[in-house]
Amino acid sequence: MTSTQPPYGHQFPSPLIAIRQMRADSQDAVVAVGGQTGTQATAYVHSLVDEAITELASSPSPPHAIFVTGSAGGGKSGSAEYQRQTHEGLFSAIVEDATHADSPGEDQADSLARRLALLADDAVQRPEAPLLVAANIGMLIQLAPMWEERGYKFTALVHELFTRLGLPISEPDGPPGLPLEVAVLNLDHRPTSGEGGLLSAMLQRLSPGGEKSLFDARRCGTCPAVSHCPAYANAVLLSSTAGPAFDKLARRAAVERGRSDTPRALWDLVSRVILPPQLYDRFADPCEASVQASQDDDVAFVLAGLLPVAAFTAGGDVGPRVAAQAPALAPTREAYEAFANAGLHPAQDAEPLRRLVERLAAAGLNAPALLTAAEGLEKPFSGLDSAQERAWRDTVARTVIGTRYFLGELPDPQGDEEEQFLRALTAYDHWQTAHLSGSADTALEEGVERHVGAMVADLAEGFAALFGARAAGSTFLPVHNYDARAQTRAHVQFRLSLTEAPPVPDRPSESNPEGTRRVGYRPMAVTLRLEPDQPGRPGARLAVDLPSYRILSGAKRGIASSGDAERVYALRRAAGTLARLAADQVGVAMLVDDPESECRYIVEPRPTFTRKLALSARMVAE
Repeated sequence: MTSTQPPYGHQFPSPLIAIRQMRADSQDAVVAVGGQTGTQATAYVHSLVDEAITELASSPSPPHAIFVTGSAGGGKSGSAEYQRQTHEGLFSAIVEDATHADSPGEDQADSLARRLALLADDAVQRPEAPLLVAANIGMLIQLAPMWEERGYKFTALVHELFTRLGLPISEPDGPPGLPLEVAVLNLDHRPTSGEGGLLSAMLQRLSPGGEKSLFDARRCGTCPAVSHCPAYANAVLLSSTAGPAFDKLARRAAVERGRSDTPRALWDLVSRVILPPQLYDRFADPCEASVQASQDDDVAFVLAGLLPVAAFTAGGDVGPRVAAQAPALAPTREAYEAFANAGLHPAQDAEPLRRLVERLAAAGLNAPALLTAAEGLEKPFSGLDSAQERAWRDTVARTVIGTRYFLGELPDPQGDEEEQFLRALTAYDHWQTAHLSGSADTALEEGVERHVGAMVADLAEGFAALFGARAAGSTFLPVHNYDARAQTRAHVQFRLSLTEAPPVPDRPSESNPEGTRRVGYRPMAVTLRLEPDQPGRPGARLAVDLPSYRILSGAKRGIASSGDAERVYALRRAAGTLARLAADQVGVAMLVDDPESECRYIVEPRPTFTRKLALSARMVAE
């Protein structure tokens, strides 16, 4: 039934409405410089970016402009607003016109050109204090040709921006204007979860009743329905004991994607986890959902809304990648036993929740809905048909296994591929940081040899299994065939190790070393050099992210790719580069199929006394 007279104090605002307003599609998701709301101000997390902007602007020789760039929702306007409130006097102007659209309008292109006039090629002077410009990368890409068409001379500025962003750009021609110094801080390169990320501090903003908290708990103190309010319990958990584990899930979700999720996307995830839409969205005031659950003593509502289940059922951009890590899906004994025994021993099912209650109590915290859920699990279920019983047991199992995960009682929900890749990525991250700072560390180099080297060995086997062949302990890739209708009959032997594919700094660190350092950049892929740069032509590189590594590692074990056509195509091109480089080597062996005999031979050059070319061939098994 629906509550007509809520049991809480009407004089206090709904804390759950504030949480729902953090969804990506909410008005509070978009910050406007000079128009920041109270919720946005509370949600903003001070970071290295803010310190970098202030430090650059107040340095003895500041740049003429500081561009804060990135994707939508990355925090550009928030960073600009922070500077406006705290250090506005350091800047000649704060320009935010280029953030709230993916492409410029006609008037906007002209307006930005006028506001950036002191950065133009033909400017007679540069700004005395730096301009602070917040701009979407897509906007900058489209502004460049529009300015050129309209006769605005921003050749040097565009070259500086595109170079720092790692975008292709030709060298400027024509007479140089005044010197131009531009700093670029790309927020897409700022870590937002995991070590050095924003999410841990964001979760602290959820502490009910805490200082600078989004969760105004004054109403909760007057409401008996808090016993059936999973939202309150989730806020307590995420801002305390469960925060680090949740942060780790978000970090792995970002690694799966290959780049950091924006603060907007992470707030959207947090909002959906605290307030599962399927439970709360039908009420104008989400508190009414918990009130109704309390009146109906709806334990199923509480279980479905609590963090152990809700963390792995959220939608949005990030939610599905977190859901894929659900410990209930892991092929572990703990998961099997949770599902096999769910509902058979009610008191046993409730034990993990009671341990979680005890852990909160030891920290001086209380989440009454956890106790309600535990008491509900202790009651034997009855009066359910077979479908209802299956659904109940499924909820019980997911609650048990999810609670144990947040208690830290389970191994990390990752497979061998993820574990191997994360070790290699960590080793590469530490090596790149030391390499760019000019410091050598034997331990870091040994870490690269061990972990990145093991990953590269897997790549070689994967390339051969996916695109070529393996024979006699060697790996082969097909020689290019110009006729797509004909089957490839010849393969060239290739080797792939750290000798042939050493790690090199990735594109963001190489194109903008100062900017990536200042934002605390952490790579999401391991970059390997397949071919050195040549005069006038860049060499070939391979950036291996987790999905790419999973495809090749799976191919090595005989598992077909999951249908990621874009990555398979990129890997095919890399395989073509490897085959070309191998074919250019002197004395390389070939693997040849004889269509008539259907036999396979390894053909190798053999040195002779007369220095004539001689070949030896031996038949090999398939």
